[in-house]
Amino acid sequence: MKYLKYFFIVLFLFLFIPCLSFAFLGSAETRIIVKVTTETGEPLDGAQISIGMKEGHLKKEAIHGVTDSNGVFEISGTSVSDVSIGVDKQKFYHSSQHHDFFYKKFGRWLPWPKEISVFMRPIVNPVPMYVRHRSFEIPLIGEEVGFDLEKSDWVIPHGQGTQADFIFKIDRRVASYDDFDASMVLTFSNKLDGIQVFKDDGGGIFNTGSQFRLPRIAPLDGYQNTLKKTRSTSSPGFYSHSGEDINYLFRVRSEVDENGNLVKAMYGKIKGKIEFEPRRSKTAKIYLYYYLNPDYTRNLEFDPKRNLSIVSGDERVEQP
Repeated sequence: MKYLKYFFIVLFLFLFIPCLSFAFLGSAETRIIVKVTTETGEPLDGAQISIGMKEGHLKKEAIHGVTDSNGVFEISGTSVSDVSIGVDKQKFYHSSQHHDFFYKKFGRWLPWPKEISVFMRPIVNPVPMYVRHRSFEIPLIGEEVGFDLEKSDWVIPHGQGTQADFIFKIDRRVASYDDFDASMVLTFSNKLDGIQVFKDDGGGIFNTGSQFRLPRIAPLDGYQNTLKKTRSTSSPGFYSHSGEDINYLFRVRSEVDENGNLVKAMYGKIKGKIEFEPRRSKTAKIYLYYYLNPDYTRNLEFDPKRNLSIVSGDERVEQP
């Protein structure tokens, strides 16, 4: 009786394991339902879908289609575990999604079918902006130095800038590459200037693959006049990498009336974290990917064809 029980256990494993296996064991049938909506949740018909799949190590020819009146496009095929989806439509920003399958059963990837939602944001009013994506070496350590976002340079006498939009102060102790402490403080010239963190770590519309990710309009409130950051090899988690999606919105060149009320200001955004590196130069390098709208509106929608800054060849600033 005991041997009969073992026989059935072995038989079950022999039959079941090939049916439910991990992704690295090859390709399988897949069925995907793509649902495309606007950022307000309305189905988007007529969107051009491109779905890329692989067979082994070879990339198969992409499958193309168009969403129906319900914003849906459905395909079936064979693929290894990863699938890439691109969505385009006139007057909307390109969106993309990537999905990895992990389990399959009876030769099919699970879940069957897989529903994938894609949000698309309309092109409303893109405007010219000053955009830079590079590192800037601060001229001095231990002293405040102004940075002109329009001229993309430090203010006189350290550069050609005339407006101290950002004021940086970096202090550092560097014994070696693996033994250092440093701090960075960012302040502003005017009382109502400031910066605020914008995070989108969840499934919100700004983190769903749209080419245009950050808010369209800068907020009126919530700006802080000081931002402090520290780096130290003695800090817990220094060698770990955070997966947080941190960006910034800022206000500069603000003007007020006799009652202290805001009259006008320039607004902008920073993609990714403000980073600084105190070990790779004589002073320290500050890494910025910033957008400044000079028209004194809160519009943060950049027209990639009208960058007002002169950029170097290795800068990638084509995103809105």
